[in-house]
Amino acid sequence: MSGIGLLLSTARDALLAQQTALDVVGHNIANVNTEGYTRQIPVLSARDPAPYAGVVLGRGVDVDEVVRNVDNLIEERLMQRRSDLKAMEEEEAYMAALEALLNESSSGSLSSHLTDFWNAWHDLANNPSGLAERSALYERGALVCQALNDLSGDFDQLEKQINLALDAGVDQINELTAEIAGLNEQIAGLGVFSTPNDLYDKRQALVTRLSQYLDLQYYEDADGSLTVTTGRGYVLVSRDDSYDLSFDGTDVRWESSGTADLDITDTITGGKLGGWLEMRDVILPSYERDLNELAENMIWEVNQTHSLGAGVEKFTSVTGAYSISDSGEELGTVDSGLAFYDKITDGSFKLWLYDDTGAVSASTTLTIDADAGGTTASSLASAINAIDVTHLTASVSNGKFTITASGGYSFAFSGDDSNVLAALGINVFFTGDDAESADMNSALESNKNLIAAARVGTSGQIATGDNTNALAMADLQYEEISMTHYIYTRGSSTPTSSAVTETISSYLYSLESSVGIRSQSITRSREYNEVIAEELSETRNNISAVSIDEELANLIKFQHAYSAAAKLVSTADEMFQTLLETR
Repeated sequence: MSGIGLLLSTARDALLAQQTALDVVGHNIANVNTEGYTRQIPVLSARDPAPYAGVVLGRGVDVDEVVRNVDNLIEERLMQRRSDLKAMEEEEAYMAALEALLNESSSGSLSSHLTDFWNAWHDLANNPSGLAERSALYERGALVCQALNDLSGDFDQLEKQINLALDAGVDQINELTAEIAGLNEQIAGLGVFSTPNDLYDKRQALVTRLSQYLDLQYYEDADGSLTVTTGRGYVLVSRDDSYDLSFDGTDVRWESSGTADLDITDTITGGKLGGWLEMRDVILPSYERDLNELAENMIWEVNQTHSLGAGVEKFTSVTGAYSISDSGEELGTVDSGLAFYDKITDGSFKLWLYDDTGAVSASTTLTIDADAGGTTASSLASAINAIDVTHLTASVSNGKFTITASGGYSFAFSGDDSNVLAALGINVFFTGDDAESADMNSALESNKNLIAAARVGTSGQIATGDNTNALAMADLQYEEISMTHYIYTRGSSTPTSSAVTETISSYLYSLESSVGIRSQSITRSREYNEVIAEELSETRNNISAVSIDEELANLIKFQHAYSAAAKLVSTADEMFQTLLETR
């Protein structure tokens, strides 16, 4: 091709190239408000030159490709930041709910009920025989138990809510990966020389949505398809195949083709799933364990002190609140089955037996050997039975230690330094050994006079107006005891622990404070990540979003080029006509 023909060909190619460029500009303008759309740019290049009449002449312009104006590094950083942000948002929401449950300023909080409980012991100490004070104390104790039960139930409910969210989240992930695999198939089917930019945008939008559920990585294959993996490398999408996740109620599992599914729960750290799992497996268990530590120690301290005292009325029958799994095993060993077996030490207690006139009939010091080969429930029952075979009977019935007096006789206890009475649940105030099981001793519900405000004297007498034990109970609020704080981590069922010496109330306060501090920390992290994400989003928009001003400038630029190319066509036509006329 030479001369006028070359000029006409160059003009034609220029028209087509500028028309394509105008089409791209129009497409950009049309999608200025389309979520996830990436600005497209026509890439123009000069065609290879050709020799003519001793010189090398250019042959016009080609549109090599239409590309998405995208910075992949910014896209990946923004996706990762938004994934982390989603995790923090979920943690923040659940922490707010947890903080509300433990709100110490609420009149119905555990903290307020515990304060009322200690105050009720002071009231009873001021009037040890008062039935009204005893009834009020019982109700205050019941409210403490109910608050513990409610909190335990609330923790369980939060865990159930998270598990429901995990189940729904896994379903969403599977839907998204299936869609991405479908787009991979479409893109690969168009061939390696095609640039289906709108399909790329649609696929990238799906990947972004997917990253809101978990941390992930991705890379583009030679055929244009995208391989997507979790943050730890478990493949979710490969070409036109997607690999589902499943949730079995506890674990998130990866269902690989040809192999057994794998538990990947502890590898998920980002996105909503990462936030839910951090809350379910780390934050909630840590605080729930602390709540149970509080409940266990409160129950034990109150029961141990209560077991040292005596009520307005003596016992005619008492049944232990705690179950014994094997009456032939030493009481101070785990094999006994007692919840507080480890509290039993070598020591003794005194059992006082009173006749039908209220006079002391017998008193016996019962020695407890907590070591191996020591006291069992059966041997203790035998020792008590030997005190008075006619009027006093002890046995283990249905797993509970029972003592019964007959013939109008009654009995009381004093001086237990072995802790065996409290461990058996005899003459105790509370039952249970954690927040869920905390309850009142049912014997006190039917007879408030069994609440132990007094103590048995050295001669077996129980003096009217004696408030010794009530004062000791009231002073428990100031007693510092050894307790433990627990922290769980992902991937381990065994928490780290730190021993503390605190009062029961200060331990509760530190638990509540820890929740508040952690909640604030998560909020600050969320706010920081939000700022970073906004900055990255702005950077991304500056690169990839459609700018109307810029597109209008391009419109004018390509329109002028199109007009100039059209002028070339008319010029070539005039030259051709002139050439014809000369013939």
